[in-house]
Amino acid sequence: MIDNMPTDGVGRPHIALCAPMEDTDKKNTLAAKLERKKELEQEQYKMIVDLYGHYRNGTFLSIDICNSTKLKEGEDSLRVIQTFQAFHRFINEHTRRSLTSVFSGDGVMCLFEKPQDAVEVAIAIMRELGDFNKTQSLLRGYLNIRCGINTGTLFLDNIDDLGRVTERDIDIAGHFQKYARPGEVLISAATWEKLANKDEFKRQWKSIDKTRVYRYRYKFAPLSGHSGWSRYRSFFQRWGLARGWKLPPSLKRPRLALGVLGLLLTLSGLLLYGQRRSGHLINLTRERIPVVIDNRIKYVGQSKYLSEAKIKQGMSLIPLPDNVFLVIPKEKNTEYNRKNGIHEHIVYPLEKREDGKYYVNKYGIFAVQLEIMDDYLIFLNRKDAENSVQEKTGK
Repeated sequence: MIDNMPTDGVGRPHIALCAPMEDTDKKNTLAAKLERKKELEQEQYKMIVDLYGHYRNGTFLSIDICNSTKLKEGEDSLRVIQTFQAFHRFINEHTRRSLTSVFSGDGVMCLFEKPQDAVEVAIAIMRELGDFNKTQSLLRGYLNIRCGINTGTLFLDNIDDLGRVTERDIDIAGHFQKYARPGEVLISAATWEKLANKDEFKRQWKSIDKTRVYRYRYKFAPLSGHSGWSRYRSFFQRWGLARGWKLPPSLKRPRLALGVLGLLLTLSGLLLYGQRRSGHLINLTRERIPVVIDNRIKYVGQSKYLSEAKIKQGMSLIPLPDNVFLVIPKEKNTEYNRKNGIHEHIVYPLEKREDGKYYVNKYGIFAVQLEIMDDYLIFLNRKDAENSVQEKTGK
């Protein structure tokens, strides 16, 4: 075996040097492993503490312009650009208390430290939006907004990166804004509970993203000042002057005109209601019983009988008499009537029985119950019924 051992350059046996086994055994001992586990846990704890240091509690305010696409229709591009630049300046002036703001298209998302600040800013923007439309907007339509506010937690390293972060609490604020109507602020319960002016908001019956909603609506008058009302008023002026008319004073005061219009509509509604109660006005489409109009039966429905039927006389409906005369038009008969010997273009006397249904007094011997369909003819006397049959058959 010695002869087969490798030798060095001078013929001496070469012996390989191996690492000491004692150092390796020490690293694999249970005590060493536990020590390394403790170091890893401490490092993991420090990392978690560092990560949680990036969480921020705040309130998110989402603002968007209502119907911005329609607002730009028919407008000069330069006027649109100038108006929206002015709107951005207008928003920046009111959101100085925010930690950061990010514009996206026609909307903006702001981060506030306190819920009260976000709500006060949203309400202030709503209240001053009318002056903005009068003094800074160059568009013909009224530039209006809607807002959504939610309070929650955000994982953010740098507040300037708000536009690149996706969080559920941010999404809820955006959803509130989408569900809000023009001139409306929707806030979450988490925001409402931390407000000093809770009475300005009303609880809504619906929930959004499983979150309770409270609403604030600013009552403004877009018909006055710089709005579409001026266009309509100018149209009436030109249209009236062309005919030698003067603009009525009511059109110069839009609120007065709306008040007068509302009063007229109220009086008209009361008058129509009184006429309906007195029986002078009827709405046949709402009747759920057969009605005889100009000798033709209407609104029979699925009952197929004349129970509780009425006849139209003038502007009123009166109960159908107990004894009338029936004529079935051509191709309107039913199989049931044919089996009972009731045919078309024949005058049949009808009699109302105790069960409220009409029966045919056939031959004066026995009564036959019959089915009724729309457009069957009903007459109050036999002579009119016979004249109708004679006109149809020529006999």
